[in-house]
Amino acid sequence: MRADRAARMSLLPFAQRLLIEAVEGCGIRHWARVEEWDGVGRTTITDLGGERYVIGVDTVLQTLREHLDDHPGLKPNDIDSYFADEAVQLLLFGDVIYRLELHRGRGLTA
Repeated sequence: MRADRAARMSLLPFAQRLLIEAVEGCGIRHWARVEEWDGVGRTTITDLGGERYVIGVDTVLQTLREHLDDHPGLKPNDIDSYFADEAVQLLLFGDVIYRLELHRGRGLTA
């Protein structure tokens, strides 16, 4: 029980950062409307198809655990809006189904 709580607490800054980037960093806004946001740990969104989802820090922990296992040196501030977008889509849909095309100078698309 204590180990689970300690693991959750160590991942909490990452989970909070992921949600902040998803909502405030505009990670998910190209496919979702933010209905409610508490500023750090819980959001309610509606996707383009009209489905409503409630996402909290506990919701994203498994996705974060897997990512941190693959990238052990990662710090909370290393999480950006692009990763947050993909992580939320993987969590909700099992895959990345909405792609945001980025245009970087001279017409290059990432």
